[in-house]
Amino acid sequence: MKQKTGLIILAAMIFAVQSLCVPVFADENKLLEQTNKTVDSAFDGYNGNEILVMYKDGSVKTEGFSSKNEMQAEIKKLSNDKNVDIIQPNYSYKDTAVSVDDKLYPKQWALYNDGTFKIESKKNDYPVYNDPFGVPSMPGEWRTHPDDDFVMPWSSESSASDITSVKGIDINAQKAWNEYTDGKQVVIAVIDTGVNYNHEDLGSNILWTNSDEKADGIDDDNNGYIDDVHGWNFYDNNNEIDTGTDDSHGTHCAGTIMADSNNSIGIAGIASNADVKIMPLKALGGKDGTGTTESVIKAIKYAESNGATICNLSLGSSYDDKALYKTIAESNMLFVIAAGNGNDNSGYGVNNDKRPTFPASYALDNIISVADIQPDGTLNSTSNYGFVSVDLAAPGTYILSTTPDDSYSYMTGTSMAAPMVSAVCAMASSKYENATLKDVKNIVLNSVQKLSGLNGKVLTGGMLDAGAALDYDTSTLSHDEWTKPDNLSDYEDDSTSESYIGKGPKINFSVLDTILYLNVNDDDYKVDSVRYSSGMHNASDFANGTRGNKVNLDSNGDASFNILQGGTYTFYAIDSGGYETVSVINLSLNNNNGDDFFDGGSFGFYSGY
Repeated sequence: MKQKTGLIILAAMIFAVQSLCVPVFADENKLLEQTNKTVDSAFDGYNGNEILVMYKDGSVKTEGFSSKNEMQAEIKKLSNDKNVDIIQPNYSYKDTAVSVDDKLYPKQWALYNDGTFKIESKKNDYPVYNDPFGVPSMPGEWRTHPDDDFVMPWSSESSASDITSVKGIDINAQKAWNEYTDGKQVVIAVIDTGVNYNHEDLGSNILWTNSDEKADGIDDDNNGYIDDVHGWNFYDNNNEIDTGTDDSHGTHCAGTIMADSNNSIGIAGIASNADVKIMPLKALGGKDGTGTTESVIKAIKYAESNGATICNLSLGSSYDDKALYKTIAESNMLFVIAAGNGNDNSGYGVNNDKRPTFPASYALDNIISVADIQPDGTLNSTSNYGFVSVDLAAPGTYILSTTPDDSYSYMTGTSMAAPMVSAVCAMASSKYENATLKDVKNIVLNSVQKLSGLNGKVLTGGMLDAGAALDYDTSTLSHDEWTKPDNLSDYEDDSTSESYIGKGPKINFSVLDTILYLNVNDDDYKVDSVRYSSGMHNASDFANGTRGNKVNLDSNGDASFNILQGGTYTFYAIDSGGYETVSVINLSLNNNNGDDFFDGGSFGFYSGY
């Protein structure tokens, strides 16, 4: 009996366990089946209409729905699919880089070019300065191509013209902003026209401040300039750095560098979020935006003595200015200089290696010369270039920036490209606190975005890349200082010109290293003959242009010569009206072992550039 009872009890216990365990295991299996895939709880507050499904093999798909009920029905259906691992909203992501909300940022192709930017003459919203010192043309009134008289307005019959853009042809500003955290303060001297610093998108916070000076009518710091709180006007010799509409050019440059970013209005300045200030120094003025050697030199010396380390010079001349050369050569600042905007007559860019523009073409270590690139990655046809004398290109075509009276306008030219480079140099100098200015130059030049269209046109073969410059391997830096010329000039040029008869042709010289550049032009008649000979001569020695060594000019009236021996030389020109001119030039070269200058055809020249 006991055995039977034990068996019955055991059987009963087994039955009881089975009775208790079967439903428990059944519920647990259902629970595991339900949690084998994840249905994101965020669906409760999800306002979107798209879900993401990840399968157990790692593949994903998205599905969109027209209603919440439709989406919930599909989620329930997918929950029963054994191949599904996760069901969740298809979330939206935003990069963590510094972003800006400036209203006109989408029109700043130079900072971010997604390939959609275009200028259309009939519909564009903002004025275009064909001449930065002239009256801007309103939409529908201006040309978009230099072949059509670049500086002249559209006629009412002209058809619209677009400029194309290519994605990625920009300075990679977003990455630069993300890479920059903080650093030392850097001051950029903007030697230009004045700056309308009360513009809504600028403000006094962008300005360098002379902490030793107060606006009290007294020269508090005894530097010779009364009330130079934020800079000085060397054009009018006063402290008015904002003089009105004459300051469009300088205001435009300043906006490119320092317009307030992320303020929901206007444009974004490249260096506005960095520890950078600008020092406005007005050296140009008047309706043509001109200045003198004196005003520019005084501005340079003021800038350096007051702490500026980078100097933006969006200016130039065809004159080889010895005093300016010496001033730049003696300075420890980094000069970012516009390469120039071509021949005044043709409107097309010229090769600065053969026909220099000054001061951009000076062969000095502390200069960066900048060409103008378009949104499609090609040089603007008006931009000067030069494999030796122009370092890189930067956006300079249809650049939207600040202009006086809270306005915004497009400008084109190497003047617009230079401030882009100045801004990036300043950011790099600020971030890399131990870098010398020569290091900063090397950083900017070595980090360019290479473009096939720039091969042979600029030294680096590339365009400015701010992002790469701000993400540079500083272990490669040399920390060298500027290399100064042994002598401030490799030559001495004391040229004089004397017209012997009437209003003869104009003979102009410039010299760069061992190359003599000659230009001969005549406002009234055709130039018939140009000759030269060693020594000093008068007009009669050239026998009406039949004696002496013949010079072949190109269509612009230019010729270039390799200088193999120094000395005194006389150039002669006669025009079809019979008017003559002679000019005498004295050249002395250091370390020259050449033979007699004119013997054996040793006077080589370039033409046709």
